[in-house]
Amino acid sequence: CTSKPKPGVRKIVLSTNIAETSITIDDCVFVIDTGRMKEKRFDSNKNMESLESVWVSRANAQQRKGRAGRVMPGVCIHLYTSHRYYTRILAQPIPELHRVPLEQLLLRIKTLPRFADKDVHDVLGGTIEPPSDENIDSALVRLQLVGALNVEKELTPLGRHLASLPVDVRLGKLMLFGAIFCCVDSALTIAACLSHRSPFVSPIGHRDLADAKKKQMAVSNSDHLTMLEAYKRWRVERVRSRYAGKNYAQVNFLSDKTLVAMADIKHQFLELLASIGFIHLTHRSRRSGEDKVCQMVAEELNNNNSNNRILAAILCAALYPNVVKVLTPERFFAASVGGAVPREHRSDEMKFKTKLDGYVFLHPSSVNFDQTYFQSPYLVYQEKHKTSKVFIKDSTMVPLLPFILFSGCDLHVELNQGRFVLALDDGWIMVAVESQRVAELLRLIREELIKILAEKIKDPTLDLSTDDRSKKVINTIFYLVTHG
Repeated sequence: CTSKPKPGVRKIVLSTNIAETSITIDDCVFVIDTGRMKEKRFDSNKNMESLESVWVSRANAQQRKGRAGRVMPGVCIHLYTSHRYYTRILAQPIPELHRVPLEQLLLRIKTLPRFADKDVHDVLGGTIEPPSDENIDSALVRLQLVGALNVEKELTPLGRHLASLPVDVRLGKLMLFGAIFCCVDSALTIAACLSHRSPFVSPIGHRDLADAKKKQMAVSNSDHLTMLEAYKRWRVERVRSRYAGKNYAQVNFLSDKTLVAMADIKHQFLELLASIGFIHLTHRSRRSGEDKVCQMVAEELNNNNSNNRILAAILCAALYPNVVKVLTPERFFAASVGGAVPREHRSDEMKFKTKLDGYVFLHPSSVNFDQTYFQSPYLVYQEKHKTSKVFIKDSTMVPLLPFILFSGCDLHVELNQGRFVLALDDGWIMVAVESQRVAELLRLIREELIKILAEKIKDPTLDLSTDDRSKKVINTIFYLVTHG
């Protein structure tokens, strides 16, 4: 957009609101301001981000006007009335403190000695434009569900570690659990992808082919594990040469630039884990874009890198309470010469529901979008977005046992219609078991796991493999999750 056009050619630049302040086009004479912009909003009640088309503020409009005639006289045309400008449009944009999740900010406040004896409501109440008490309370509840705060809203050992990691709290928990459950490399890859963007691209005119390539890599009804698989395949080629990596990415509709960025982000996350004592690095030297995570940590920290059920379990631990319930339609029978035969239902007959939003929809880009069968009726996700509908973009099917053992909610053993069930999250998640004895055993294993994790998080140098009790519990959980 900064290049000079040839004589007789008119240059037209289509831009987002990034051009308000970040770019100067010295030959720009006319600016047409639509008065609209896309802005991220966060609904704390529904724990949902939405990208909404909203009216600009008067401050935004002034910045747009200032793009015209930076070095020569210019003209700005606003495509809205002066009445709207002076009476309906806000003077300033909504502060970011009102538009983003507050969890990481609250954790930082809790760690500062200056605010040790103060309520977070009072601390944030002292800001120029404080967030609402409702938004603060919702963020505190989410931190309790993650395990960062206890019932008294005090920092737990997990919360102190998460406060030290400059990432979303759920990504931080994924990284920590990856270290604890010996799948560091895979956990960091998934975390890097979720913090950056999906490596899959879908160019106009080639979307069907791009979708077909993505489905070829699909793993275990999981967008997260599919992204991990794509990264692993690209990394094999990248080790051979940069050209091989670029070529593989191009043929398989992947962004080489995104994958290289993920490799760099992985190493930043690795350094963060080392800084809080969860892992020890054998060496630190590498080139930009290289992935040396496996070589930089002890071999046993990656023993479960390829165990997809363990990876689904730690995704459950990290992303809970972001759970989608799969509602499979009733079985239909179709008439045939030999009599009635069951008809397989179509993917568009599948229904999905969250606890707060009711019915939601899987995004068409998800590997789960056209699935007609799920072994487990529950999926976890990182984000949901509201456009015309509420969409779940990236999801992972989680087997039932990980929900029992890894979700952060209360668990109760109940008798329901003559069967013993484990009820989680006030009955939102129900798992039937063979007997009361099995139910109680699973509850006891979960309690032991919680104790061991608390000890490990409190003291990151603790070696779980040398303690007989911890070793037995962890090995039992590995076996149950892998083979259950």
